[in-house]
Amino acid sequence: MPYIQVNRPYPKGKYKVDIFVKIPKSKLPPEIVYRWANSGVCEENWIEVKFFGGAERKKGSEPKTQNLGKILEALLRLKFYVRDGGKYLLMVFNRGPNYYLPNREYLSQLFKHGRGSVEIDFSKEPETVMRSIHDENLRKLVKNTRRITFDLQNYSIEPIAIKGLLQPLELGAPKRSGRGGWTVTEPQYYFYLLRILELF
Repeated sequence: MPYIQVNRPYPKGKYKVDIFVKIPKSKLPPEIVYRWANSGVCEENWIEVKFFGGAERKKGSEPKTQNLGKILEALLRLKFYVRDGGKYLLMVFNRGPNYYLPNREYLSQLFKHGRGSVEIDFSKEPETVMRSIHDENLRKLVKNTRRITFDLQNYSIEPIAIKGLLQPLELGAPKRSGRGGWTVTEPQYYFYLLRILELF
């Protein structure tokens, strides 16, 4: 716990990262440090966290383009405000990501398990997405650069249906009472951990 900080300022800019983890390599056995280094573990790790779980709480539609802007801003901060170390974006959805995000071709690649590159053309994004990027420096950067490529490693956990799953006694998902008095279905969670790779 002494090596985990929340809301640590980025090395650049005025914003703060959600979680910062520093691996105490001087206190670890050399064989563990060697093994972790070969596995891609960094001494300093910057983690942005985005949770999208308001489906049952809202009566109106989701602000999909604004949600997308938040994700893009987190990726931009990690890419441009951190020079070295592990750069991670953890996204959690209580429904499929398409419920919370607009239709974009690059999003399918963003959520695809494995390693790959994603190029985002910010000149094609509407003003609502650009306004959702609150950092003025990043907004100017993407307006000038337009196309930005992210090299990513994606790990995902999604609801799956396979033979032999634990079956509930009653068919269907359990119901819970919502704030407004209506019943809501137990959510299914989707986890995506994106790591921005800065390769030699």
